[in-house]
Amino acid sequence: MSHVLPTGRRLGISMMLALGTSLSALGGSPAFAQQGQAAIPSIHLDIPRQPLSAALQAFSRRTGIQVVYTASIDAGIISPGISGDFDAMTALSRLLSGTGVTFRQSGKGAVVLAKASANITLGPVRVGGTVARQDPTGPGVGYVATTTMSGTKTDTPITEIPSSIYVVTKQQMLDQGAQTVMDALKYTAGLYAGASGTFNNGNAAADSISFYQRGFSTNQFVDGLLSNSQSAGETAFLERIEAINGPASVMYGQTTPGGMLAMSLKKPTDTPLHQVSVGFGNWGRYESTVDFSDKLTKSGNLRYRVAAIGVTQGTQTDHVDYHRVGVLPSITWDIDHKTSLTLLGMYMYTPGTGISESNDYTLKGSLITDGYRRIPRSNFLGATNWNTQADTTAMFEYQFQHNFNKYINFSQTFRYEQSSMNDKDSYYDGSVNSEEVYQAPEWAKETFKTTALDTRVYGKFQTGPLQHTWVVGSDFRSYHYNWYYQSDQTTRGDFIVNIYNPGASYTPCFSTSASAGCKGYFGTSRYDYFQEGIYFQDQIK
Repeated sequence: MSHVLPTGRRLGISMMLALGTSLSALGGSPAFAQQGQAAIPSIHLDIPRQPLSAALQAFSRRTGIQVVYTASIDAGIISPGISGDFDAMTALSRLLSGTGVTFRQSGKGAVVLAKASANITLGPVRVGGTVARQDPTGPGVGYVATTTMSGTKTDTPITEIPSSIYVVTKQQMLDQGAQTVMDALKYTAGLYAGASGTFNNGNAAADSISFYQRGFSTNQFVDGLLSNSQSAGETAFLERIEAINGPASVMYGQTTPGGMLAMSLKKPTDTPLHQVSVGFGNWGRYESTVDFSDKLTKSGNLRYRVAAIGVTQGTQTDHVDYHRVGVLPSITWDIDHKTSLTLLGMYMYTPGTGISESNDYTLKGSLITDGYRRIPRSNFLGATNWNTQADTTAMFEYQFQHNFNKYINFSQTFRYEQSSMNDKDSYYDGSVNSEEVYQAPEWAKETFKTTALDTRVYGKFQTGPLQHTWVVGSDFRSYHYNWYYQSDQTTRGDFIVNIYNPGASYTPCFSTSASAGCKGYFGTSRYDYFQEGIYFQDQIK
Protein backbone atom coordinates (compact mmCIF):
# COMPACT_ATOMS: atom_id res chain seq x y z
CA MET A 1 0.00 0.00 0.00
CA SER A 2 1.38 3.41 -0.94
CA HIS A 3 0.76 6.09 1.70
CA VAL A 4 1.15 9.58 0.40
CA LEU A 5 0.85 12.71 2.49
CA PRO A 6 0.55 16.23 1.03
CA THR A 7 3.98 17.52 -0.01
CA GLY A 8 5.11 20.68 1.72
CA ARG A 9 6.90 22.13 -1.30
CA ARG A 10 4.09 21.80 -3.82
CA LEU A 11 0.91 23.82 -4.18
CA GLY A 12 -1.95 22.62 -6.41
CA ILE A 13 -4.74 25.02 -7.46
CA SER A 14 -7.27 24.03 -10.12
CA MET A 15 -10.98 24.43 -10.71
CA MET A 16 -13.67 23.39 -13.15
CA LEU A 17 -13.91 25.80 -16.08
CA ALA A 18 -10.76 27.62 -14.92
CA LEU A 19 -7.02 27.25 -15.34
CA GLY A 20 -5.09 25.86 -12.37
CA THR A 21 -1.41 25.66 -11.59
CA SER A 22 0.74 23.57 -9.34
CA LEU A 23 4.04 25.13 -8.25
CA SER A 24 7.08 23.75 -6.50
CA ALA A 25 10.48 25.14 -5.62
CA LEU A 26 12.87 24.95 -8.55
CA GLY A 27 15.39 22.17 -8.29
CA GLY A 28 13.34 20.53 -5.54
CA SER A 29 13.72 16.99 -6.90
CA PRO A 30 17.21 15.50 -7.46
CA ALA A 31 15.71 12.84 -9.73
CA PHE A 32 15.53 15.38 -12.59
CA ALA A 33 18.63 16.35 -14.56
CA GLN A 34 19.51 19.96 -15.17
CA GLN A 35 18.65 21.31 -18.58
CA GLY A 36 20.96 19.93 -21.23
CA GLN A 37 22.32 17.15 -19.00
CA ALA A 38 21.43 13.46 -18.78
CA ALA A 39 21.05 11.69 -15.47
CA ILE A 40 20.67 8.08 -14.40
CA PRO A 41 18.15 7.81 -11.55
CA SER A 42 19.58 6.54 -8.29
CA ILE A 43 17.77 4.55 -5.66
CA HIS A 44 18.73 3.69 -2.10
CA LEU A 45 19.26 -0.04 -1.54
CA ASP A 46 20.11 -1.86 1.67
CA ILE A 47 20.40 -5.59 0.85
CA PRO A 48 22.45 -7.66 3.33
CA ARG A 49 24.73 -10.62 2.51
CA GLN A 50 22.41 -13.59 1.80
CA PRO A 51 21.70 -16.32 -0.76
CA LEU A 52 21.71 -14.94 -4.30
CA SER A 53 18.07 -15.85 -4.99
CA ALA A 54 16.84 -13.86 -1.96
CA ALA A 55 19.06 -10.90 -2.87
CA LEU A 56 17.72 -10.86 -6.42
CA GLN A 57 14.13 -10.94 -5.16
CA ALA A 58 14.82 -7.91 -2.95
CA PHE A 59 16.50 -6.11 -5.86
CA SER A 60 13.56 -6.79 -8.20
CA ARG A 61 10.96 -5.60 -5.66
CA ARG A 62 12.87 -2.39 -4.99
CA THR A 63 13.70 -1.42 -8.60
CA GLY A 64 10.82 -2.95 -10.58
CA ILE A 65 13.31 -4.74 -12.89
CA GLN A 66 12.56 -8.36 -13.83
CA VAL A 67 15.51 -10.75 -13.34
CA VAL A 68 15.45 -13.97 -15.39
CA TYR A 69 17.76 -16.93 -14.69
CA THR A 70 17.82 -20.73 -14.55
CA ALA A 71 17.54 -22.66 -11.30
CA SER A 72 21.15 -23.87 -11.53
CA ILE A 73 22.62 -20.37 -11.38
CA ASP A 74 21.80 -19.49 -7.76
CA ALA A 75 22.43 -22.94 -6.26
CA GLY A 76 24.68 -22.41 -3.24
CA ILE A 77 25.77 -18.93 -4.34
CA ILE A 78 25.97 -16.13 -1.77
CA SER A 79 25.62 -12.49 -2.75
CA PRO A 80 27.90 -10.00 -0.93
CA GLY A 81 24.99 -7.54 -0.61
CA ILE A 82 25.01 -3.76 -1.05
CA SER A 83 24.12 -0.63 0.88
CA GLY A 84 23.86 2.90 -0.49
CA ASP A 85 22.57 4.93 -3.42
CA PHE A 86 23.11 3.37 -6.84
CA ASP A 87 21.58 3.33 -10.28
CA ALA A 88 19.91 -0.02 -11.00
CA MET A 89 22.59 -1.58 -13.21
CA THR A 90 25.45 -0.63 -10.88
CA ALA A 91 23.51 -2.11 -7.96
CA LEU A 92 22.98 -5.41 -9.79
CA SER A 93 26.64 -5.55 -10.79
CA ARG A 94 27.70 -5.24 -7.15
CA LEU A 95 25.18 -7.83 -6.01
CA LEU A 96 26.79 -10.28 -8.47
CA SER A 97 30.37 -9.31 -7.61
CA GLY A 98 32.46 -12.41 -6.93
CA THR A 99 29.61 -14.83 -7.66
CA GLY A 100 30.74 -15.93 -11.11
CA VAL A 101 27.46 -14.70 -12.59
CA THR A 102 27.07 -11.98 -15.19
CA PHE A 103 24.05 -10.32 -16.76
CA ARG A 104 22.79 -8.67 -19.91
CA GLN A 105 19.82 -6.35 -20.52
CA SER A 106 16.90 -7.93 -22.36
CA GLY A 107 14.48 -5.25 -23.43
CA LYS A 108 13.19 -2.47 -21.24
CA GLY A 109 13.03 -3.27 -17.55
CA ALA A 110 14.47 -6.82 -17.70
CA VAL A 111 17.85 -8.53 -17.35
CA VAL A 112 19.01 -12.10 -18.00
CA LEU A 113 21.64 -13.80 -15.81
CA ALA A 114 24.23 -16.31 -17.04
CA LYS A 115 27.34 -17.95 -15.59
CA ALA A 116 30.53 -16.15 -16.54
CA SER A 117 33.34 -17.97 -18.34
CA ALA A 118 35.68 -19.87 -16.01
CA ASN A 119 38.68 -17.66 -16.85
CA ILE A 120 36.83 -14.37 -16.30
CA THR A 121 36.39 -12.76 -12.90
CA LEU A 122 33.32 -10.59 -12.68
CA GLY A 123 34.14 -7.22 -11.19
CA PRO A 124 32.27 -3.99 -10.64
CA VAL A 125 31.08 -2.60 -13.96
CA ARG A 126 29.11 0.60 -14.41
CA VAL A 127 26.34 0.05 -16.96
CA GLY A 128 24.05 2.81 -18.16
CA GLY A 129 20.33 2.19 -17.92
CA THR A 130 17.07 3.38 -16.46
CA VAL A 131 14.51 1.83 -14.15
CA ALA A 132 11.30 1.00 -16.00
CA ARG A 133 8.53 3.47 -15.20
CA GLN A 134 5.42 1.96 -13.69
CA ASP A 135 2.10 1.96 -15.52
CA PRO A 136 -0.06 4.49 -13.61
CA THR A 137 -3.11 2.24 -14.08
CA GLY A 138 -1.27 -1.07 -13.68
CA PRO A 139 -0.99 -3.49 -10.75
CA GLY A 140 2.09 -1.88 -9.21
CA VAL A 141 5.26 -3.68 -8.11
CA GLY A 142 4.74 -5.71 -4.98
CA TYR A 143 2.99 -3.44 -2.49
CA VAL A 144 4.29 -0.24 -4.09
CA ALA A 145 2.73 2.00 -6.72
CA THR A 146 4.72 5.12 -7.55
CA THR A 147 2.54 6.85 -10.16
CA THR A 148 -1.15 7.48 -10.67
CA MET A 149 -3.63 8.85 -13.21
CA SER A 150 -6.42 9.41 -10.69
CA GLY A 151 -5.14 12.45 -8.83
CA THR A 152 -4.55 14.77 -11.81
CA LYS A 153 -5.72 12.76 -14.89
CA THR A 154 -2.09 12.79 -16.04
CA ASP A 155 0.71 10.29 -15.42
CA THR A 156 2.15 11.86 -12.28
CA PRO A 157 4.33 10.53 -9.44
CA ILE A 158 2.22 10.17 -6.30
CA THR A 159 4.83 12.07 -4.29
CA GLU A 160 4.19 15.18 -6.40
CA ILE A 161 0.42 15.31 -5.84
CA PRO A 162 -0.80 17.52 -2.94
CA SER A 163 -3.47 15.02 -1.90
CA SER A 164 -3.63 12.01 0.38
CA ILE A 165 -3.64 9.00 -1.97
CA TYR A 166 -3.52 5.34 -0.97
CA VAL A 167 -3.02 2.58 -3.53
CA VAL A 168 -3.93 -1.06 -2.89
CA THR A 169 -1.87 -3.00 -5.44
CA LYS A 170 -2.82 -6.32 -7.00
CA GLN A 171 -0.18 -8.16 -4.99
CA GLN A 172 -1.63 -6.80 -1.75
CA MET A 173 -5.13 -7.93 -2.73
CA LEU A 174 -3.79 -11.42 -3.48
CA ASP A 175 -1.80 -11.67 -0.25
CA GLN A 176 -4.75 -10.45 1.81
CA GLY A 177 -7.09 -12.87 0.07
CA ALA A 178 -9.49 -9.97 -0.44
CA GLN A 179 -12.75 -11.29 -1.91
CA THR A 180 -14.30 -7.83 -2.15
CA VAL A 181 -13.21 -4.22 -2.45
CA MET A 182 -14.50 -3.77 1.09
CA ASP A 183 -11.97 -6.40 2.27
CA ALA A 184 -9.14 -4.75 0.33
CA LEU A 185 -9.78 -1.28 1.79
CA LYS A 186 -10.19 -2.21 5.45
CA TYR A 187 -6.62 -1.09 6.26
CA THR A 188 -6.80 2.25 4.41
CA ALA A 189 -6.45 5.41 6.48
CA GLY A 190 -9.25 7.95 6.23
CA LEU A 191 -11.68 5.38 4.88
CA TYR A 192 -14.25 3.28 6.74
CA ALA A 193 -14.89 0.07 4.81
CA GLY A 194 -17.77 -2.08 6.00
CA ALA A 195 -20.24 0.55 7.14
CA SER A 196 -23.08 -1.93 6.59
CA GLY A 197 -21.39 -4.56 8.73
CA THR A 198 -21.91 -8.19 7.70
CA PHE A 199 -25.12 -7.32 5.85
CA ASN A 200 -23.52 -8.18 2.48
CA ASN A 201 -22.42 -11.67 3.63
CA GLY A 202 -19.33 -11.58 1.39
CA ASN A 203 -21.17 -10.20 -1.63
CA ALA A 204 -18.76 -8.32 -3.92
CA ALA A 205 -21.15 -5.44 -4.59
CA ALA A 206 -20.53 -1.93 -5.86
CA ASP A 207 -22.34 -0.50 -2.87
CA SER A 208 -21.26 3.03 -2.00
CA ILE A 209 -23.02 2.92 1.37
CA SER A 210 -20.46 0.33 2.47
CA PHE A 211 -17.70 2.98 2.31
CA TYR A 212 -17.21 6.28 4.10
CA GLN A 213 -14.31 8.62 3.37
CA ARG A 214 -13.62 11.25 6.00
CA GLY A 215 -17.17 10.95 7.27
CA PHE A 216 -18.99 11.01 3.91
CA SER A 217 -20.36 8.23 1.73
CA THR A 218 -18.18 8.02 -1.34
CA ASN A 219 -18.29 7.63 -5.12
CA GLN A 220 -16.66 4.82 -7.08
CA PHE A 221 -14.93 5.45 -10.40
CA VAL A 222 -13.76 2.76 -12.81
CA ASP A 223 -11.07 3.71 -15.35
CA GLY A 224 -11.72 7.35 -14.54
CA LEU A 225 -15.50 7.24 -15.04
CA LEU A 226 -18.26 7.22 -12.40
CA SER A 227 -19.67 3.70 -12.16
CA ASN A 228 -22.57 1.80 -10.61
CA SER A 229 -21.41 -1.46 -12.15
CA GLN A 230 -20.91 -4.64 -10.13
CA SER A 231 -17.45 -4.85 -11.76
CA ALA A 232 -16.43 -2.07 -9.36
CA GLY A 233 -16.75 -4.51 -6.47
CA GLU A 234 -15.19 -7.66 -7.98
CA THR A 235 -11.49 -7.88 -7.13
CA ALA A 236 -11.01 -10.65 -9.72
CA PHE A 237 -11.50 -7.97 -12.40
CA LEU A 238 -9.33 -5.22 -10.87
CA GLU A 239 -5.64 -4.33 -11.26
CA ARG A 240 -5.55 -1.77 -8.44
CA ILE A 241 -7.74 0.25 -6.09
CA GLU A 242 -6.97 3.86 -5.16
CA ALA A 243 -8.46 5.94 -2.38
CA ILE A 244 -8.17 9.69 -2.98
CA ASN A 245 -9.06 11.36 0.30
CA GLY A 246 -10.46 14.86 0.14
CA PRO A 247 -12.56 16.74 -2.44
CA ALA A 248 -11.93 15.62 -6.03
CA SER A 249 -14.62 17.56 -7.90
CA VAL A 250 -11.99 19.80 -9.54
CA MET A 251 -11.19 17.08 -12.08
CA TYR A 252 -14.26 14.82 -11.79
CA GLY A 253 -17.27 17.09 -11.38
CA GLN A 254 -19.86 16.28 -8.74
CA THR A 255 -18.37 13.98 -6.10
CA THR A 256 -18.70 13.70 -2.34
CA PRO A 257 -16.53 15.98 -0.12
CA GLY A 258 -14.80 13.02 1.53
CA GLY A 259 -13.08 11.81 -1.61
CA MET A 260 -13.44 9.08 -4.21
CA LEU A 261 -12.45 5.50 -4.93
CA ALA A 262 -10.73 4.78 -8.25
CA MET A 263 -10.50 1.28 -9.71
CA SER A 264 -8.63 0.08 -12.79
CA LEU A 265 -9.98 -2.89 -14.74
CA LYS A 266 -7.67 -5.60 -16.06
CA LYS A 267 -6.38 -5.03 -19.59
CA PRO A 268 -4.09 -7.00 -21.95
CA THR A 269 -0.49 -7.31 -20.72
CA ASP A 270 2.72 -6.93 -22.71
CA THR A 271 3.96 -10.33 -21.52
CA PRO A 272 1.97 -13.61 -21.58
CA LEU A 273 -0.12 -14.34 -18.50
CA HIS A 274 -1.80 -17.66 -17.74
CA GLN A 275 -3.33 -18.04 -14.28
CA VAL A 276 -6.02 -20.34 -12.91
CA SER A 277 -7.01 -20.50 -9.25
CA VAL A 278 -9.41 -22.55 -7.17
CA GLY A 279 -10.31 -21.98 -3.54
CA PHE A 280 -12.72 -22.73 -0.77
CA GLY A 281 -13.74 -21.11 2.51
CA ASN A 282 -16.35 -20.73 5.22
CA TRP A 283 -20.03 -21.46 4.67
CA GLY A 284 -19.30 -23.85 1.83
CA ARG A 285 -17.55 -21.31 -0.37
CA TYR A 286 -16.06 -22.61 -3.61
CA GLU A 287 -14.42 -20.26 -6.07
CA SER A 288 -12.51 -20.47 -9.34
CA THR A 289 -10.87 -17.67 -11.32
CA VAL A 290 -9.21 -17.54 -14.73
CA ASP A 291 -6.85 -14.83 -16.02
CA PHE A 292 -5.30 -15.30 -19.47
CA SER A 293 -3.43 -12.72 -21.56
CA ASP A 294 -1.34 -13.23 -24.69
CA LYS A 295 -0.62 -11.79 -28.12
CA LEU A 296 -2.80 -12.55 -31.15
CA THR A 297 -0.25 -11.49 -33.76
CA LYS A 298 3.41 -12.40 -34.08
CA SER A 299 4.47 -8.79 -33.61
CA GLY A 300 2.33 -8.44 -30.49
CA ASN A 301 0.50 -5.35 -31.72
CA LEU A 302 -2.79 -7.19 -31.09
CA ARG A 303 -3.22 -8.65 -27.60
CA TYR A 304 -6.10 -10.10 -25.61
CA ARG A 305 -7.02 -10.80 -22.00
CA VAL A 306 -9.85 -12.76 -20.44
CA ALA A 307 -10.61 -12.67 -16.71
CA ALA A 308 -13.46 -14.78 -15.33
CA ILE A 309 -14.84 -15.85 -11.97
CA GLY A 310 -17.31 -18.40 -10.69
CA VAL A 311 -18.24 -18.57 -7.01
CA THR A 312 -20.86 -20.23 -4.84
CA GLN A 313 -21.25 -19.80 -1.10
CA GLY A 314 -23.75 -20.28 1.65
CA THR A 315 -24.13 -17.88 4.56
CA GLN A 316 -24.78 -18.17 8.26
CA THR A 317 -28.51 -17.94 7.44
CA ASP A 318 -30.44 -20.82 5.90
CA HIS A 319 -31.87 -20.20 2.40
CA VAL A 320 -29.63 -17.15 1.86
CA ASP A 321 -26.85 -17.95 -0.62
CA TYR A 322 -24.32 -16.13 -2.76
CA HIS A 323 -23.69 -17.23 -6.36
CA ARG A 324 -21.89 -15.37 -9.13
CA VAL A 325 -20.44 -15.92 -12.60
CA GLY A 326 -18.73 -13.19 -14.55
CA VAL A 327 -16.37 -12.62 -17.46
CA LEU A 328 -14.26 -9.60 -18.49
CA PRO A 329 -12.75 -9.94 -22.00
CA SER A 330 -10.54 -7.20 -23.45
CA ILE A 331 -8.39 -6.62 -26.51
CA THR A 332 -5.70 -4.02 -27.26
CA TRP A 333 -4.67 -2.99 -30.77
CA ASP A 334 -1.50 -0.95 -31.18
CA ILE A 335 -2.51 0.61 -34.49
CA ASP A 336 0.95 2.17 -34.83
CA HIS A 337 3.70 3.28 -32.49
CA LYS A 338 1.67 6.39 -31.59
CA THR A 339 -1.90 5.07 -31.53
CA SER A 340 -3.65 2.36 -29.50
CA LEU A 341 -7.22 1.21 -28.92
CA THR A 342 -8.46 -1.01 -26.07
CA LEU A 343 -11.93 -2.57 -26.03
CA LEU A 344 -13.45 -4.11 -22.90
CA GLY A 345 -16.69 -5.92 -22.24
CA MET A 346 -18.12 -7.33 -19.06
CA TYR A 347 -21.07 -9.52 -18.16
CA MET A 348 -21.89 -10.59 -14.63
CA TYR A 349 -24.82 -12.60 -13.31
CA THR A 350 -25.44 -12.92 -9.58
CA PRO A 351 -28.49 -15.18 -9.05
CA GLY A 352 -27.95 -15.15 -5.30
CA THR A 353 -26.65 -11.96 -3.74
CA GLY A 354 -26.20 -13.32 -0.23
CA ILE A 355 -28.45 -10.53 1.08
CA SER A 356 -31.90 -10.79 2.65
CA GLU A 357 -34.17 -8.22 4.23
CA SER A 358 -36.09 -10.95 6.08
CA ASN A 359 -33.71 -11.47 8.96
CA ASP A 360 -34.45 -8.52 11.20
CA TYR A 361 -34.54 -10.45 14.46
CA THR A 362 -36.62 -9.27 17.39
CA LEU A 363 -34.92 -7.58 20.32
CA LYS A 364 -36.04 -10.37 22.65
CA GLY A 365 -34.08 -13.46 21.78
CA SER A 366 -31.16 -11.64 20.17
CA LEU A 367 -29.87 -8.74 22.30
CA ILE A 368 -32.04 -9.61 25.29
CA THR A 369 -31.81 -13.27 26.37
CA ASP A 370 -32.80 -12.92 30.02
CA GLY A 371 -35.86 -15.17 30.15
CA TYR A 372 -35.94 -15.62 26.36
CA ARG A 373 -34.41 -18.31 24.19
CA ARG A 374 -31.70 -17.06 21.88
CA ILE A 375 -32.71 -17.09 18.22
CA PRO A 376 -30.28 -19.27 16.23
CA ARG A 377 -28.31 -17.26 13.67
CA SER A 378 -29.15 -19.83 11.00
CA ASN A 379 -32.92 -19.23 11.24
CA PHE A 380 -34.44 -17.64 8.13
CA LEU A 381 -37.52 -15.62 9.06
CA GLY A 382 -38.83 -15.06 5.54
CA ALA A 383 -40.77 -17.22 3.10
CA THR A 384 -38.65 -19.97 1.59
CA ASN A 385 -40.59 -19.81 -1.70
CA TRP A 386 -40.46 -15.98 -1.89
CA ASN A 387 -36.73 -15.50 -1.57
CA THR A 388 -35.01 -14.34 -4.77
CA GLN A 389 -32.33 -11.70 -5.12
CA ALA A 390 -30.78 -11.58 -8.59
CA ASP A 391 -28.48 -8.99 -10.17
CA THR A 392 -27.34 -8.72 -13.78
CA THR A 393 -24.74 -6.28 -15.11
CA ALA A 394 -23.39 -5.70 -18.63
CA MET A 395 -20.77 -3.17 -19.68
CA PHE A 396 -18.87 -2.00 -22.78
CA GLU A 397 -15.86 0.33 -22.67
CA TYR A 398 -13.21 1.62 -25.04
CA GLN A 399 -9.99 3.52 -24.40
CA PHE A 400 -8.28 5.36 -27.26
CA GLN A 401 -4.91 7.09 -27.17
CA HIS A 402 -2.87 8.96 -29.76
CA ASN A 403 0.42 10.82 -29.39
CA PHE A 404 0.70 13.67 -31.90
CA ASN A 405 4.20 14.64 -30.80
CA LYS A 406 6.21 15.03 -27.61
CA TYR A 407 4.11 18.05 -26.63
CA ILE A 408 0.51 17.02 -27.42
CA ASN A 409 -1.37 13.77 -26.70
CA PHE A 410 -5.00 12.75 -26.98
CA SER A 411 -6.97 10.29 -24.84
CA GLN A 412 -10.62 9.27 -24.71
CA THR A 413 -12.49 6.77 -22.52
CA PHE A 414 -16.13 5.78 -23.06
CA ARG A 415 -18.36 3.39 -21.11
CA TYR A 416 -21.95 2.22 -21.32
CA GLU A 417 -23.26 -0.03 -18.59
CA GLN A 418 -26.62 -1.42 -17.58
CA SER A 419 -27.60 -3.20 -14.38
CA SER A 420 -30.85 -4.71 -13.16
CA MET A 421 -32.07 -6.17 -9.89
CA ASN A 422 -35.08 -8.38 -9.16
CA ASP A 423 -35.76 -8.84 -5.45
CA LYS A 424 -38.53 -10.96 -3.89
CA ASP A 425 -38.29 -10.75 -0.14
CA SER A 426 -40.13 -9.76 3.04
CA TYR A 427 -39.47 -7.58 6.03
CA TYR A 428 -40.26 -7.62 9.74
CA ASP A 429 -43.64 -5.97 10.41
CA GLY A 430 -44.12 -6.39 14.17
CA SER A 431 -44.37 -9.13 16.80
CA VAL A 432 -47.36 -11.40 17.37
CA ASN A 433 -45.99 -12.77 20.64
CA SER A 434 -42.62 -13.75 22.09
CA GLU A 435 -42.19 -16.52 19.49
CA GLU A 436 -43.93 -15.24 16.36
CA VAL A 437 -43.55 -12.22 14.06
CA TYR A 438 -45.43 -10.70 11.15
CA GLN A 439 -43.68 -10.61 7.79
CA ALA A 440 -44.70 -8.23 4.96
CA PRO A 441 -43.77 -9.67 1.55
CA GLU A 442 -42.35 -7.23 -1.01
CA TRP A 443 -41.20 -7.24 -4.60
CA ALA A 444 -38.79 -4.69 -6.05
CA LYS A 445 -37.25 -4.18 -9.48
CA GLU A 446 -34.46 -1.73 -10.23
CA THR A 447 -32.61 -0.82 -13.42
CA PHE A 448 -29.57 1.41 -13.86
CA LYS A 449 -28.19 2.81 -17.11
CA THR A 450 -25.03 4.88 -17.26
CA THR A 451 -23.26 6.51 -20.19
CA ALA A 452 -19.96 8.25 -19.52
CA LEU A 453 -17.27 9.86 -21.68
CA ASP A 454 -14.01 11.55 -20.75
CA THR A 455 -11.99 13.28 -23.49
CA ARG A 456 -8.74 15.09 -22.84
CA VAL A 457 -5.73 16.62 -24.56
CA TYR A 458 -2.53 16.75 -22.52
CA GLY A 459 1.22 17.05 -22.78
CA LYS A 460 4.44 18.52 -21.47
CA PHE A 461 6.58 21.49 -22.45
CA GLN A 462 9.25 23.70 -20.95
CA THR A 463 9.52 27.48 -20.61
CA GLY A 464 13.01 28.39 -19.48
CA PRO A 465 13.59 26.72 -16.10
CA LEU A 466 9.91 25.75 -15.72
CA GLN A 467 8.53 22.32 -16.65
CA HIS A 468 4.79 22.20 -17.46
CA THR A 469 2.42 19.21 -17.42
CA TRP A 470 -0.93 20.39 -18.77
CA VAL A 471 -4.32 18.85 -19.47
CA VAL A 472 -7.54 20.19 -20.97
CA GLY A 473 -10.57 17.92 -21.01
CA SER A 474 -14.31 17.43 -21.00
CA ASP A 475 -16.25 15.05 -18.76
CA PHE A 476 -19.74 13.83 -19.64
CA ARG A 477 -22.08 11.43 -17.84
CA SER A 478 -25.74 10.49 -18.07
CA TYR A 479 -27.44 8.32 -15.46
CA HIS A 480 -30.95 6.83 -15.45
CA TYR A 481 -32.54 4.91 -12.58
CA ASN A 482 -35.95 3.22 -12.47
CA TRP A 483 -37.54 1.60 -9.43
CA TYR A 484 -40.74 -0.43 -9.13
CA TYR A 485 -42.02 -1.66 -5.77
CA GLN A 486 -44.93 -3.67 -4.36
CA SER A 487 -45.73 -4.70 -0.79
CA ASP A 488 -48.50 -7.15 0.18
CA GLN A 489 -50.45 -6.09 3.28
CA THR A 490 -53.81 -7.70 2.50
CA THR A 491 -54.31 -9.42 5.83
CA ARG A 492 -51.54 -8.92 8.32
CA GLY A 493 -52.21 -12.21 10.09
CA ASP A 494 -51.96 -14.32 6.92
CA PHE A 495 -48.17 -14.46 7.02
CA ILE A 496 -46.81 -15.25 10.46
CA VAL A 497 -43.41 -16.82 11.08
CA ASN A 498 -42.29 -18.69 14.17
CA ILE A 499 -38.82 -17.37 14.95
CA TYR A 500 -37.74 -20.66 16.56
CA ASN A 501 -39.32 -22.96 13.99
CA PRO A 502 -39.29 -21.02 10.69
CA GLY A 503 -39.93 -22.39 7.20
CA ALA A 504 -43.14 -20.63 6.19
CA SER A 505 -44.31 -20.46 2.57
CA TYR A 506 -46.22 -17.63 0.97
CA THR A 507 -48.79 -17.15 -1.77
CA PRO A 508 -48.43 -13.64 -3.23
CA CYS A 509 -51.41 -11.29 -3.45
CA PHE A 510 -50.46 -7.93 -4.90
CA SER A 511 -52.69 -5.00 -5.74
CA THR A 512 -53.60 -5.24 -9.40
CA SER A 513 -56.74 -4.63 -11.42
CA ALA A 514 -57.27 -8.38 -11.61
CA SER A 515 -57.14 -8.81 -7.83
CA ALA A 516 -59.08 -5.91 -6.38
CA GLY A 517 -59.31 -7.67 -3.02
CA CYS A 518 -55.59 -7.37 -2.44
CA LYS A 519 -54.29 -4.52 -0.34
CA GLY A 520 -50.82 -3.16 -0.17
CA TYR A 521 -48.44 -0.48 -1.16
CA PHE A 522 -46.99 -0.07 -4.62
CA GLY A 523 -45.15 2.67 -6.41
CA THR A 524 -42.61 3.65 -9.02
CA SER A 525 -39.74 6.08 -9.05
CA ARG A 526 -37.44 7.50 -11.69
CA TYR A 527 -34.25 9.46 -11.32
CA ASP A 528 -32.31 11.04 -14.18
CA TYR A 529 -28.96 12.74 -13.81
CA PHE A 530 -26.86 14.57 -16.38
CA GLN A 531 -23.52 16.32 -16.05
CA GLU A 532 -21.08 17.84 -18.51
CA GLY A 533 -18.13 20.00 -17.69
CA ILE A 534 -14.67 21.03 -18.81
CA TYR A 535 -11.50 21.17 -16.77
CA PHE A 536 -8.06 22.77 -17.12
CA GLN A 537 -4.89 22.12 -15.19
CA ASP A 538 -1.23 23.08 -15.47
CA GLN A 539 1.36 21.59 -13.15
CA ILE A 540 4.46 23.77 -13.06
CA LYS A 541 7.77 22.62 -11.62
